[in-house]
Amino acid sequence: MDDMSEIEKGDGVIDAFVFDMDGVVTNTADVHFAAWKEVFDDLLRHRADGDYKPFSRADYLAHVDGIPRYDGVRAFLRSRGIDLPEGDEDDESETTVRGLGNRKNERFQAWLDRNQVPVFGDARRLIDVLRRNDVKVGVFSASRNASRVLESAGVRDLFDAAIDGIEADDLGLAPKPEADILVEMARRLGCAPAHAAIVEDAVSGVGAGSSGRFGLVVGVNRQQEDSRRQAHALRANGADLVVPDLERLLIDGQSLRTMNRLPDVWDHAAALQDRLGGRIALFLDYDGTLTPIVEDYRKADISDAMVNEIRRAAERHPTAIISGRDLDDVRSRVGLERVFYAGSHGFDIAGPGGFHKRPEEADSFVQLLDEAEKELAGPIRRIPGAEIERKTFSIALHFRKVSDADTPELEQAVDDTVKRHSKLRKSRGKKVFQIQPRAEWDKGRAVEWLLEHARLGEDDAMPLYIGDDLTDEDAFGALSGRGITIVVRSGDRFTTADYALADPDDVRRFLGWLCEQPAEVMS
Repeated sequence: MDDMSEIEKGDGVIDAFVFDMDGVVTNTADVHFAAWKEVFDDLLRHRADGDYKPFSRADYLAHVDGIPRYDGVRAFLRSRGIDLPEGDEDDESETTVRGLGNRKNERFQAWLDRNQVPVFGDARRLIDVLRRNDVKVGVFSASRNASRVLESAGVRDLFDAAIDGIEADDLGLAPKPEADILVEMARRLGCAPAHAAIVEDAVSGVGAGSSGRFGLVVGVNRQQEDSRRQAHALRANGADLVVPDLERLLIDGQSLRTMNRLPDVWDHAAALQDRLGGRIALFLDYDGTLTPIVEDYRKADISDAMVNEIRRAAERHPTAIISGRDLDDVRSRVGLERVFYAGSHGFDIAGPGGFHKRPEEADSFVQLLDEAEKELAGPIRRIPGAEIERKTFSIALHFRKVSDADTPELEQAVDDTVKRHSKLRKSRGKKVFQIQPRAEWDKGRAVEWLLEHARLGEDDAMPLYIGDDLTDEDAFGALSGRGITIVVRSGDRFTTADYALADPDDVRRFLGWLCEQPAEVMS
């Protein structure tokens, strides 16, 4: 048995996992989509004078995935400007909300009569490893068919607790994106939300995990079509990690992928050297990677020794520093002309020779962030130790000096501000809440853009990214399967990185190692 009954995430521990059922544990999402498509396409076809726009996978994800049946009908109809009466509980017509929902359920029930529900192998393996580590596991679903689905799949006994749509209604628990069901699940598993992880594939579910302030929110993006857009939607609604499958939370399918269990770079230097081969594209985070985390973010000064190693590396390999800091801030601290810089979590990019890039919609967020900054001024003044750091395209609320008792008030102020501005989102880091644009851009997208449009991507360069924080997980995810990712250890949270280094001094040593490789290996 692995000796890990408590897994750190930030300053807390994760001692329970709460899984959504459909699309995460059971492979039933395609069946639900097909049933909804048949019902809605019949409705749309009959209402159309000629051509009609059929129900799509995007409609399913945006309007009905993960929420109670009738709520899904109402949401989709609103999206098409269709107003129908509610209808009776046993209605099965296509002219009422309840009738459409009941017709969909009839089709799903008929499928259950003929088939055994399949289980995702990656979910089963993760649950098995969690149970071996004495981590409690629970499952929930908005579906009123959940108990039957779990029995058909043969997995009900894997879980320490379960809640389905029927019980949720009986208890008066609000559906997702409210956090009621998730909070109740954490209670049944014997822990506070801050010590539980949520695993969800639906935007509404990660939103519920975020609003419920769960210790870790994992978004599972199993979509084959428009995968990048779905990954962004999960991140923008509160996912701390976005993974294509749950194998990314395991090492070799056998142990939990946490910082302290990751392979150390130095134990695999020969294999890493073989993978790097020739030219690499080097990406580096700043705080916690090139400098230690300090109590006052203004005093995170980079050492001359580290700058020298970055200079040496940049002379051999195109190098970019991607930071949550403002572009001008991080560029002035490092001060190397031949390095690319990406500030505000990759939202503002500059490089040698006057190179500059911002997402097309970037400037439209400045006024929104100005308004959010003004709204937060009052709460910041009331909370001892809280500090606000305004960047061009984000806002950081630092609470390293805030007492544990006052931290919830600060987070509530951030949540309230984001709720008032639908184009902004909250993310979390080490003792900091971030307010960022709700745009399809983050550190991962910035890495992809630099590989596509700057010399970092020339000559089939192998991308290598080193970072320490949750925001770096976006880059780790973007490079999954195509690059090498290294996390700098701090605590023992879950990560999707490939390898680990101990601290910024170890990063400096590693950069020196890169520069010392033979020319035929590191050309």
